[in-house]
Amino acid sequence: MYNLQPLKTYMLDRVQDDARCLARVERMLGALGRRVEDVTVITEENLPELIGELVHLWPPAEVPEGVPVSFTRPLVFTVQELSGEWPDIGPILERCPEGTAAGHVRQVLGHIEPTRRYHERQNDWAENRVCWPTTDFGTMNGCPHGCQYCGEGKSGKFIAIGVNLEDFMEQAVGPTVEAQSWQKCFRMIGWGADHIAFEPEYGCIDLYTTKLAEYEGRYGYFHSASANVDWIADLPHRDRLIGVWSVTCEAVARDLEQGAGSALDRVEAARKCQEMGLSVRFKFKPTIPVRGWREEYAAIIERMCTLTRPESIGFCVIMWMDLDTLGAKIDLDLLDPEYVQAARDAAEEMKGNVCAPFPHHVRKEIYSFLIEHVRRWNDEVFLYISTESREMWDELAEALGQDPRAYRCGCSSVVLPGGKLALSPECPGTTYLEPPS
Repeated sequence: MYNLQPLKTYMLDRVQDDARCLARVERMLGALGRRVEDVTVITEENLPELIGELVHLWPPAEVPEGVPVSFTRPLVFTVQELSGEWPDIGPILERCPEGTAAGHVRQVLGHIEPTRRYHERQNDWAENRVCWPTTDFGTMNGCPHGCQYCGEGKSGKFIAIGVNLEDFMEQAVGPTVEAQSWQKCFRMIGWGADHIAFEPEYGCIDLYTTKLAEYEGRYGYFHSASANVDWIADLPHRDRLIGVWSVTCEAVARDLEQGAGSALDRVEAARKCQEMGLSVRFKFKPTIPVRGWREEYAAIIERMCTLTRPESIGFCVIMWMDLDTLGAKIDLDLLDPEYVQAARDAAEEMKGNVCAPFPHHVRKEIYSFLIEHVRRWNDEVFLYISTESREMWDELAEALGQDPRAYRCGCSSVVLPGGKLALSPECPGTTYLEPPS
């Protein structure tokens, strides 16, 4: 796992009740050069006091030279609540410092959603975005990468890690896979997290692929900005694993994703995984139009296409927020000034648009450039745009070479290794299709 340097480590007292959980914590701490005796134990009695300490601990005033500030986030080892019912935390909140976020208390107590449904047809149709309906898994909140455009990356106070993984596989993964008979590929993604940064000591992906191997034709994704992949070679069931990388250009990696691997490191990690037999896919998500973005993205695309043979490459210009919100996260002076001005000019028309802040014509210009440059190097790879509008798909489908109703993307619920689509009446295609009335 990463050489994290958390300011402090905490453990919910319930962790000590399960030898497997405690062993997992000891293993992870050992990788960081720490002992379980150094961990502060959280109980129901001292939680109000410690939650106040926890949320004021980070960010630190000083960071050791060469250490990304996001590597210093406190770690909280907890027991994830898998029953589907979260107890009332009102009495605990009443004892906490004024202004304590209920979400922080819930994360410490292990109230971390085991599954989430994303991109249901009614929602995507109402918001005018195209993706695949899916159910995802998560065992933690938070990430060490510190990406500045990400809420958890920029401002998350701590990383809460569920350590009762054996129970998770039996109570969350197994029943979900059986209930979602049409879904063939499942992401282990969240929330605001990057699981492989904590491997192999965490052991989640090993248990996950082992569980999936009990079911014919079921696969699992990791979705990562990490280059920590050498341990994958030792997984007994790595044939059930699909690797998806969030990639970017070197300028964005350097200036806005300081805790993640460089752009080339991620491509090199994908190359290694491809040699291990994994299906490898890439997403330029988010694509951020920094100054000189054309040269920057052209350079990493060339390296990507010469070092690997990915099954798919996707694009998504940074979105989900207005320009003021983006400007509060990153320095807008880093971005192409022409595009920043275009976003300012279009601010009124983009209100309420999930593709904000950049207007349609800007995003299309960026996508067209990226498509053209991939095709210079690879004329077979599946290309797509991720969580984009139906109108953008209508205009770019021919250039992408895919049908928006059933395209091969990076982490679809029904795109099998090799790019084969496993469509069914329960999932006849993407959310480009209008939901049934």
